[in-house]
Amino acid sequence: MLFVGFNKGLGMSRDGCEEVLDLFHEPGNLSRTEPNLQPMKNKLRVLLTLICSLFLSDAALSGAKAAEEATLYRDEFGIPHVYAPTLETAAFAVGYAQAEDRLEELLKNYRRANGTMSEVFGSGNYRNDMISRIFRHEEISREKYGQLSAKVRAVIESYQAGIKYFMKEHPEQVPVWAQEIHPWDVVALGRFIIWGWPLGEAGGDLLRAGIQPDDVGYHGSNEILLGPSRTKMKVPIGVVDPHLSWYNEFRFYQIRIYAGDFNVSGVSVLGTPLPSLGHSRYCSIAMTTGAPDTSDVFEEELNPANPRQYRHDGQWRDLTIRKTKIGVKNGDKVDWKESEIEYSHHGPIIAHKNGKGYAMAIPYLEEVGLTDQTYETMTARNLTEMKAALAHLQLMAQNVMVATVQGDIYYVRNGRVPIRAPGTDPTRPIPGSFSTNDWRGIHPFADLVQIENPPQAYMHNCNVTPFAMMKDSPMTPEKYSKYPYLYNATRTAPRHQRGDMMTELLDAAHDVTVQSATDIAFSPQVYHAEKWQQRMKSAWAKASESDKSADVAEVYALIQRWNRRSDADSEGALAFYAFKKGLDEEITRNVEPPSDLGDKEVFLALGKAAGWLKSNFGSLRVPYGKYFRVGRESGEHTYPVGGGSVSDAGMATPRAISFNKTGKEMVGRGGQTSTQIVIMTDPPESYTIVPLGVSDHKESGHWDDQAEKLFSKSKATPTYFMNRKELLKHVTATKVLKPSL
Repeated sequence: MLFVGFNKGLGMSRDGCEEVLDLFHEPGNLSRTEPNLQPMKNKLRVLLTLICSLFLSDAALSGAKAAEEATLYRDEFGIPHVYAPTLETAAFAVGYAQAEDRLEELLKNYRRANGTMSEVFGSGNYRNDMISRIFRHEEISREKYGQLSAKVRAVIESYQAGIKYFMKEHPEQVPVWAQEIHPWDVVALGRFIIWGWPLGEAGGDLLRAGIQPDDVGYHGSNEILLGPSRTKMKVPIGVVDPHLSWYNEFRFYQIRIYAGDFNVSGVSVLGTPLPSLGHSRYCSIAMTTGAPDTSDVFEEELNPANPRQYRHDGQWRDLTIRKTKIGVKNGDKVDWKESEIEYSHHGPIIAHKNGKGYAMAIPYLEEVGLTDQTYETMTARNLTEMKAALAHLQLMAQNVMVATVQGDIYYVRNGRVPIRAPGTDPTRPIPGSFSTNDWRGIHPFADLVQIENPPQAYMHNCNVTPFAMMKDSPMTPEKYSKYPYLYNATRTAPRHQRGDMMTELLDAAHDVTVQSATDIAFSPQVYHAEKWQQRMKSAWAKASESDKSADVAEVYALIQRWNRRSDADSEGALAFYAFKKGLDEEITRNVEPPSDLGDKEVFLALGKAAGWLKSNFGSLRVPYGKYFRVGRESGEHTYPVGGGSVSDAGMATPRAISFNKTGKEMVGRGGQTSTQIVIMTDPPESYTIVPLGVSDHKESGHWDDQAEKLFSKSKATPTYFMNRKELLKHVTATKVLKPSL
C-alpha cells in the first residue's frame, strides 16, 4: 500500500502528495495498534513530507514560470499583440518586439535623449546633443529615478530586459556603436520628446525681444470627438491623429498589450514600454499641439565687472556653471568639445545681448513623472480617474481629448503652467532682477481651460484655439481674462483650411459609422475650392473664343467637373493644383480668390497649368496620385496618395501629409503619423494605421507594407482589441517569451 501510494504521489500533483501522507493516518495502513512499527512509520512520514515539500516547491516554481510567460503575436502587418499575466511580464515582450523591429533607432533615441549622438554620427547632431546636456535629461533622470513608483520601475526594467535579451539572442543585429542602456534612459527619453514644445514657446519670447532662437521644428495634429448622439452606435467615437515626422524620434510604434487589468491599444515612443496615445479598456486619449503658455525667458542683468554674476534684488548672485563634454565623430576619431553652461535660478542662459543674459525657464526641468502619468492614464476607468491622472501635469502643452465607454467626451487645454506675477508679460522676456517677477507656483489642473460633453456633441482640435473647435464654442477667451496665458489665444487668432474644413464636416455629421468616421479622418476635401471654381467660371463666361485654346479648355473642364476632393485618382485635383501654382506667388497660397484677381491672370494660370501638365506627364489628364506619393525613403517603390497639406497651393485638407520633392514626385515625409479610429463600445473597437510599416528590416515584409496596402488607400486595419479569438485568425507569427531567461 505504501509504495503504491508513493508511486501515485509521483503523479506530480498536490493531491497525490497529500494522499500519500494520509495513508499514515488511515486504519489498516501501518495501524496504530502496531507499536513496533511506529518509529519506522514516523521516519517514513518525515521523509515523505520532505520529498513532497520539495516536489510541491518545484511544481509551484514551474507553475510560476509558466505564469510569467508572455505570448507575442504578430498580425498580417507585423503589428505586435502581447498577452501576459502581468504588465511587468508583458513589458519584457514589448522590449523584445521593439528591438526585433527597430533596434538601431531605439538605441539612437536613447542617445538623442542623453546627448551622445554626435560621437557616433557626427557634427550634424551637435546642436541637439547640446540641448539635451543644457537641460540635463540624463543627469536628472538618473538622480531622480528612485522617485518613480515601484510598479513603473519594475515595468521599465523588465522592458529593458527584453531589449537586452533580443540583443543577446541576435548579436549580429547589434550595431558596433551600441551603448549600455539604463532604466533611467526611458525617463530621459520622455523628457527629450516633450522638450520641443516648451523650447518653441520660450523661443517665441526671444524672437519678440529681437533675438533669433534656434529653430525647434513644427508640430501639428488632428483630434476629433463625436458624442453618442451623433453616432450610429450611440457611443462616442474618437480620432487620434498626431502629425509629426515619419522618421527619427517621432516615428511611433504600434502595440497592443493585454496584461491583467492593463488592456491597451495605441502607439508608443520607440524606447518606452507604454503607449501614450490610443485607448484602454475604458478611455481613449488624443493630443494636439497648441495650448497654454508654459515657459518663459527671464532677462538677467549681468555684472559688467564679472559676467558670471547676475543681479537679483539688488545683489550680485553667482551664476551656476556646469561643464559638459560632447564627443563629435570626425572621420575615424572622436573630437571632444568641452563647454561651460551657465544657469541662473530661473534656468540655463541660452543667449546674450547687450550685457544681458537670457535664461530659459521651463517648469518641466526637474520633472520625471511622465511614465507614471502615462500608466495612470492608461489604467483610468472613467473620466474622473483620467482627470486625476492628467492632474499630475507631466505632459507638455497640449490639447488633450478623452472619450470614455460611459459616454463622456472631454477636452482640456493641458500644460504645466506657472502662476505668473501680476503685470508681467509672458510673451516677452521678463525682467529677472526682481524676485517680485518670479513664478509663484504652478496652476492647479482645475484652472485649465476645459469642457465636458458640450451641447454640440462634437469637438475637434486641428491646432486651433478653443473658440474654433466647434461652432458656437462656449470656450471664449473672455472667460479666462484673469490668466490669459491659460487660453493663450484671441478670437482673432488666424484660422486655417484644415481646421475650418473639419468644423464643417463634424457639424454636418449624424449617424456616424466606423466607415464615415474613417472617411472624416482621411478626408481630402479642399476647403473653399468651390470659390475658385466660381471665379474661373465667371472669367470663362466673359472671355473671347480666341482665348479658349483646346488645352486651356480641357484644364478648365477638369476643374469645373472636379468634386473638390484631392483623391489619389482625381484628375481635377492635379489640374487645380497646377492652376494654383500658375498664379503669382503671393496669390498661390490663398484659400480664396482675392477680389482684385483679374480675368487675364486666371487665363494665364490655366495656360501655365496646361503647359506644366504636358511637360511633366505628357498629358492633361493626370491623377493627383501620379505626382503625390507615399513610400519609404530609399525605397524602390512609392504609391499614390490623396489629401495632404499642400499649403504652397492653398490646398491643405483635413488629411495632413507634408511632401518633399524627390525626383519627379512629391513624396510624403510627415503628417499623419499614427491615425487611430476608436469606437467607445464596451469594450472599444478600434482601427489603426501608420504611414510606412512597423519594421526597419526590408526583408521582414513590414518595411513599407502599410504605405502600400493601407495608407495609400486611406484604410486602417482592425486592432482586434480584447478579441483574441478574432486575432488568432490573422496571426502570422507567435513567440513565447519568459522574462526569467
